[in-house]
Parts: sequence; structure tokens; C-alpha cells
Amino acid sequence: MRKLIGLAIVIAAGACSAPTRHETVIAGEPPPAPSATLPRAPGQFGPSLLAIKGTMPAGFGDTLADVDTCSTCHPDVAAQWNASSHSFASFGNPIYRANIEITRTELGKPASQHCGGCHDIPLEVDRTMLGDIPPKDLRAHSGVTCRVCHGIDSVTTDGNGSYVLRAQPIFTPDLSDPKSIERHKQSATLRPLGADVCGACHRGFMSPDMGMPVHLSGLDEPTAWKSSAWTGNGMGRVDQVDKQTCLDCHMANEAASKDELAAHGGQIMSHRFLGGHTWMAGMRGDADELARLQAHLRGVASIDVAAVIEPGPTGTWIVPADGAPITPGARVSLEVVVRNLLVGHRFPGGVLDMQDTWIELEVRDARDRVVASSGTQHATEIDDPDAAGGAHVLRSFPVGDDGVIRDLHQMPEFRAIAANQTIAPRDATVVRYAMDVPRDVSLPLRVEARLRHRSRSLREQRAVCADARTPAGRAFFEGAEGARSLTLDPCRAEPITEIASMSTTIGGPAPAPSRETWERGYELGMALTGEVGEKLDEARGVLEQARALAPNDRARAMIDVQLGWVASKQGRTEDALALVARAKSELPKAPPVLDAIAADALVRVWRWKDAIAPATAATQKAPLNLQAWIVLARVLGSAGDDRGALAAARAGLAIQPRDPDLLRSQATALRALGSPLADQALAAYERFRAPDDAAQLRITCADLSPRCEREREVGHVHLMIAPR
Repeated sequence: MRKLIGLAIVIAAGACSAPTRHETVIAGEPPPAPSATLPRAPGQFGPSLLAIKGTMPAGFGDTLADVDTCSTCHPDVAAQWNASSHSFASFGNPIYRANIEITRTELGKPASQHCGGCHDIPLEVDRTMLGDIPPKDLRAHSGVTCRVCHGIDSVTTDGNGSYVLRAQPIFTPDLSDPKSIERHKQSATLRPLGADVCGACHRGFMSPDMGMPVHLSGLDEPTAWKSSAWTGNGMGRVDQVDKQTCLDCHMANEAASKDELAAHGGQIMSHRFLGGHTWMAGMRGDADELARLQAHLRGVASIDVAAVIEPGPTGTWIVPADGAPITPGARVSLEVVVRNLLVGHRFPGGVLDMQDTWIELEVRDARDRVVASSGTQHATEIDDPDAAGGAHVLRSFPVGDDGVIRDLHQMPEFRAIAANQTIAPRDATVVRYAMDVPRDVSLPLRVEARLRHRSRSLREQRAVCADARTPAGRAFFEGAEGARSLTLDPCRAEPITEIASMSTTIGGPAPAPSRETWERGYELGMALTGEVGEKLDEARGVLEQARALAPNDRARAMIDVQLGWVASKQGRTEDALALVARAKSELPKAPPVLDAIAADALVRVWRWKDAIAPATAATQKAPLNLQAWIVLARVLGSAGDDRGALAAARAGLAIQPRDPDLLRSQATALRALGSPLADQALAAYERFRAPDDAAQLRITCADLSPRCEREREVGHVHLMIAPR
């Protein structure tokens, strides 16, 4: 019998399954030649990655745009879809049309196929995106239709429309013939299910394929979700939530009528795809859809005034803020924590630079006089985002080659991301608000904190409204009215949704606690863990205080994990490992975060061989976590295991094919192994890595804009303003 001398990871197919198959390496036989995972290039619909299976019949775009045929048997589904953002994905949506016309003007019409592969499929397949779009063409007002999603044959994890659409139309059944009905079901059933289908379009990136000089990730819901507690692959903290997919959140069952032939037990998976796009419902005057969207949004995140920092050389932290003493005439700081509780991807999600979710903070004295505020003008302010007292907005900040923030989604001009203030799943962020307490203040002070959401900024709305009044804009409105029998008014006031709010009192008796003190301290400490190294002692102090109040072993372990991250980031390796060991003793089962902390602590002091075991364990326990594979590939490569590093890199690339860290690890390993694929792998890395001047652009942005300077730092300070 030949002796087995080792195992090496091999990439397994499937976006939502871990790379678990292995190669058998036989003693005395040469190992197999190294392989590479290279990002695939666009095809006939490039820059989009859309592909067609089979030969498209004449008028295929018209067939895809047909929803009326489907509605005869599926009236409830059709009505739900008709109210959804999916149905307004194309040129009939004035927001989308205003943005895509920037791309079509600056990069050329062929480049707009990048957008068309997900937004305009009926136009895309007929190659209409290459020319002028007819305003009254039904295909321009169809969006993502029934026949698109249900006609998908397969998908890949690339994004940018990385799905294969069957050219064979969905079979139309004879309702009197059971065999015909069964054939229809087989024809219309989605072969790839769930997040695989969603991820093909809800991961997007800009690249040289569009004629841009850089590669930038736009939206990436799949990576955040797969790497989260919602899939059981979370690696940032001790967390326990029920597993959820895209469908669970965005297609929850809804009551169906007797006429809906796809219903089961009086229920149908909702095709409203509820998310955060309240503006589309608002501009249509669709009160029912707006109410559903707002109900979906409320409570997905929390807000807390978690601490007061008294003035002084070092500052005294009072956690929680409730009842904290206040000195008239002094400057105090309020620590406000926002946590992403229920969103399975970054919050807010979607195209991150277009989001408008912000914090409002208002302080009133005992005479109900406003003494300080921040963000309260954001609901109406559009002209001066750099003004003092400006709101903290949860969004990203792309800049052009001049370092100036591009606020209106001028995608062709994006060159780097200066900052990203959106929040990862189950994570938290902290914002510090400085306030000068008036000397004549009447105590106590009531602090009101609100987290509010609007689909797009008022500056974006003003631009869209102006575009809608142009001859081209009016022509598309007439087309929408003819195709959809509806009226759109993008100039109507945007709906605002209050996602969360809280109130507390400082400078007087503390109000009755609404949450446990240790938990509030834990969330504040979690948020502070993301700060720069020089400020990490703030997190450490808050977490140690919370641990002293923790009611049980699990709570203590949750806090020990965050303390472990702090110790690792501070270079206190042995302390980090000791905290990991203590957390293990407090938990019945060791979660992957403990391995992640151990690996991180060892990597920071270059103990590569010691880091192999915990880094490997992290990938075994959280096989869909992209960061786990990034760390393992780096550890194995640094420890001299080039084959192992290559296998780990390729495992991660199966999750995110254009991750620059993994592409670099792959190229380095192939070069060390003498593979002829090394040059191709290096070229892929060079194509998709961060731009050389990204750091300089961020510095320039900070020099030019007070807002940019502020938002670049985690835990930055907003100066609250007194009433004029």
C-alpha cells in the first residue's frame, strides 16, 4: 500500500459551501501542478458579466419585458413586483437614469452595459444599451422582470451580473393539462437558489473594463453576509443569531389571494424585495408600499448615548451616560453608539456612497431650551455639508483624482474611497459629540438621540429633480406613464424613516434603565475597539468596567473577546492569548473568533508558525469568512508553505474572486512554486489592487474638506452647535 504523506485543500464548487475537498498526495509521486483562480473577463455584454445559454430568439428583450403573461396566473406576485424597486431598476427610474447618463456621457454608451447587466436586461440582450434608449420603449421601463430571475441557469460569485440566462423562454402552461403545468414549473424554477442569485448583481465593482483607470468595489452584500453571524461564519465577536438568507429577510412570506396559483397554504414568498428604498415609493405616492418599507426598516439598528466624558487632561468616563454630573461652563463629550442589529450586510446597504442615514442629537435644558445639537438640520440642509454641526452620515465617501468628494454618484470620476462609515453585520460604531455647556444652563439636561434614514441625500434629489424637468426627463416620464400607468414625481419631499431613538437625562437624576448596564458598556467597548491604536486604552477601560458587571460566563466571554482584540491590536500578545484561553473556559464551545484573535495576535509579532494552527481552525469553523482565508494564506506563505498558501488563497477567491490580498497571496505562491501561471496571477493582482495614489487622495481630501478630515477617523468628534 502506498503511504499518504499529506493533504492539500482544493477549491469546491458552490458559492455558499466551503472549500472542503482534498487532494491526496502520494509518496514517491510528484505533486500536481499548481493551479490558479483568475477573475474571468467580460463576454459579449461586457463590462457586465452576463452570459446567454443557447441562441437568443428574435425579440428576446421584448419577451423578457413581458410581465402581463405571468400576471394572469400570478396576480399577487405581479402586484408585489410592480411595487418593488426591482421593477423600477431601469430608465423609468429617474434616479437611475440620472446616474447612468453620467456614465454614458463620460465613458461612452458601451460602458453602460456594466449597469445594464443587472438593471436593464431586456435592453442589454437586444444590444440597445449601445445606442440611444427609446423613452417609450417598454423594455426601458421593465427593470428586473419575472423572466429574468426565473430564467437564470447558473451564477458565479464574481458580481456585475455574473449569471447565465437561458435563451429558451419559460414554457407557458395549459392550465387544463397537469403535465403542461409541471413542465412550466420545471422551466420556471430557479436552479441556483438564494444568495447565489442575489449575489450575482448585489456585488458590483468598477474596473478598467469600463475604461476606468482603477478598480473599486461598489457594493458587496455577499461578502459581508457570508462572513457574518447570519451564516454562522461570524468571526468578530461571540454572537448567536438564527441563520438567515437574503430570502428570509427580503422575501418573507406574505398572505396570498385564492387567485395566486403559486401560493402554498395561503402564503407566497413576497416579491416586494423590501429594503431601504423609500424614495421610489414616495415619488410614486404609493402609501402602502412606503408603510411596508418603513416598518421593515424600524429597529434594524439601535442607538445609545452610552457615556459622558468629563473635561480634564485625561477625561473621566461615566458609563452609562444616564445621570452623569455636568458642570456648567465646561466642555463635555457624549459617546453615541449605533449598532447594526438585524441587517445581514453592511448598514445601510446597497450603493454605499448614495446612502443618507444619519444621527440627530439634541440637548435640551430643564426649561426645554435647546442648548446644543448636531444633525438636526440635515433633514433640510443641502448646500454646505462641511458646515459646523454637520450630521454624522452612515455612507462611504468616494473622491476624484483631485481629492474632492463626489457626492452625486459620479461613478466615472471615482478614484478612491476616503472613508466608509457604514456598519458591518452585528457590529457597532461610536461617534463622539463635544458640547459646550452654557454657564446659565438650567439642569438637568435631556439628551435625545435619533437614527434617521432617507434613501438618497437632498443634494442627490435636487440633481434628479432638475434632470426630470429636462426634455429627456419628461420624455421618460411620459414613457413610464404609458408603460406602467403611473405618475412619478422625484421633486416630491423624500420620506424620512426613524430607525431608532433613545432619550436620557444628564446633570440630574438618572432615568430608569432601559437596558442592562453591562450590555451598553460592551457595545461601547466593541465600537471603541475599531479606533486607532493610540486610543485603544479607552476601549480597554470601558470593557473592563462592563466585565465587572457581567451577569454570567457567556457575558464575560463576550467581553473577554473584545478585550482580546484590544490586546492584539496593542501588541500585547501574551495578554491576548490569555484572554482567549479565559473566554474558552467560559464557553461550552469555542467559536471561531477565539482562533481569529489568537492568529491575529501571533501574526502581529511575526510568529508565523505558531499562527498556523489558529488560522487553520478559523477557516474550518468559519469557511465562508473571507478574512479567515486572507489570514491563513498570509500565514502559510510567510511560514514557507507555498502550496498551502496557494490552496488557502484559492479557497478565499472562490468567495470573492477579486480580493486583492488573496490575488497577491496566490501570485506570490505561484512564483515561489515556479509555476508558469505566476505572471497571469500577478497581472490579475495588479489589475484589481488598490490604486497607488489612494492614500495621497485621502490626505488631499482631508486637507480640502473638514468633513473628509473628520470622517476618515473611527470615533471622530462632531462639535455640537448652540442655537443661533
